[in-house]
Amino acid sequence: MKQYEDEDERLHNPSGTEPETPASSATAPRKRNAFYALSFPNYRLFFIGQSISVIGTWMQIVAQNWLVWELTHLSRWLGIVNGSNAILYILFSILGGKVADRYPRRDILVWTQAVAGLLAGILTILTFGVWVPVRVWHIVVLAGFSGVVNAFNMPAQQAFVHDMIDDKEALGNAIALNSLRFNMARFVGPMIAGIVLVKWGAKACFFINAVSFVAVIISLLRMKLPPFVSHKRDLSIKEGVSYIRQHKPTLRNVILMASGAMFVWSASTLYPVLSTFFKRGEKGYSWMTSANGIGAMLCGILLASVLEGIPTRLRIYVGAIIFGCALLLVTLAPTFEFLLCLLMISGFGMILCAASSNTAVQQGVPEHLRGRVMAVYSLSFQGVMPFGGLVAGFMADHLSAHTTLRINASLFLTIALILFAWSHREREVS
Repeated sequence: MKQYEDEDERLHNPSGTEPETPASSATAPRKRNAFYALSFPNYRLFFIGQSISVIGTWMQIVAQNWLVWELTHLSRWLGIVNGSNAILYILFSILGGKVADRYPRRDILVWTQAVAGLLAGILTILTFGVWVPVRVWHIVVLAGFSGVVNAFNMPAQQAFVHDMIDDKEALGNAIALNSLRFNMARFVGPMIAGIVLVKWGAKACFFINAVSFVAVIISLLRMKLPPFVSHKRDLSIKEGVSYIRQHKPTLRNVILMASGAMFVWSASTLYPVLSTFFKRGEKGYSWMTSANGIGAMLCGILLASVLEGIPTRLRIYVGAIIFGCALLLVTLAPTFEFLLCLLMISGFGMILCAASSNTAVQQGVPEHLRGRVMAVYSLSFQGVMPFGGLVAGFMADHLSAHTTLRINASLFLTIALILFAWSHREREVS
């Protein structure tokens, strides 16, 4: 009988011994396919609503970064906007994890999406100049409030995937489809944003994003969910942190995501600078984001189908190495077209690493700890990534964008290889 090979499967077994796969899963007829999770009505509603909303979100990300660049022409301000988001996210994310374990997650998501839509609406009004001409500090403040919203939204959304799926064996497929949905939006959103930016400006992108939140709120309200079981016995974040510290595979995933967020996920902060370097303007910037999204979307499709059988641990570290190496080569790209190809490859590696890591953590975490563990896990990249963007922006002003990417990609590759060696050594010992 086949032994467990994936590192995430060892999360259930801290002693290090590797249990065998249950016979039922080995002999059951294979009813699953690449879109199996969509057969569950609640997840299907979630997938459709989020697909619409995230397209709007990516339109705002592209428009906001370009607006900041136009207002200041300083890389540091791109980092400051991301940094303001990170600071408040970090301050509130642990509380967000506790809330996700205590209150119905659907209710949390409805409120967070409504507030996020309101913030997008305020930015739209400011950009139209109804009150005062938009200033970069307006964007910084709104980005900070968005960080608070995301601190409550992300742990609830991560844990809510588990609530929507009746067959827990479909969890990995649902996470892969989430990556596919997110990265389809990363392709479509910036592509639409490039057209809208040129014709109507950033304000139109912000308005579309504000309206898009209606779709996800409607989808959430239409779901039929079982009664939520609140975990009130102990909501100390220490229990979640203790779980992560004791389960070394989860600990490695948190470290890998945090280092990726600090050094390489934040590379998108410098896209406007690279687009200007190649004299491509806002269209070039939107194409860069779209190219990265195409590679990520392709990876999401493959993860939901043919890559599912590859050991999760292998997918995590191969993805990390592809991601880091592609960004290193970006700094040597002789033409804009070659740059786009490398960004596609980096997007593929990014999602191969991130989605596989998410699956590993989600499949192992006990239900009563899910919100708090996912809060720490989300903090490891959502909270760190804007801070990484802040540092990258200041570094680019002093060292150039290309030098910054070389340093950051090299550091990430070093950490990934160290973690892989640690993982391999632990498996040999056990």
